[in-house]
Amino acid sequence: MRPGPGAADRFEQLLNACEQLAIEKGLEQLDAGMNLARQDAYRRMVDRGFRTWLQGVTMHKPNEPGYSHPDAYVIDDWR
Repeated sequence: MRPGPGAADRFEQLLNACEQLAIEKGLEQLDAGMNLARQDAYRRMVDRGFRTWLQGVTMHKPNEPGYSHPDAYVIDDWR
């Protein structure tokens, strides 16, 4: 999501839209990648019932947060 004021609300809207599309398409499972450093986004997904099923490691050189920081709202495709 675009950062700044309202990012959390926009993220919730994105999750709502994804869940609605999954329902409309008859999907039984919705997968979304999330770096746990994005603490608020991860908490919001867990609150909706998302659970981890694959753990990975990201490595950055130099060791800086990049786009994985507590107030980032980014969904990754780690498949």
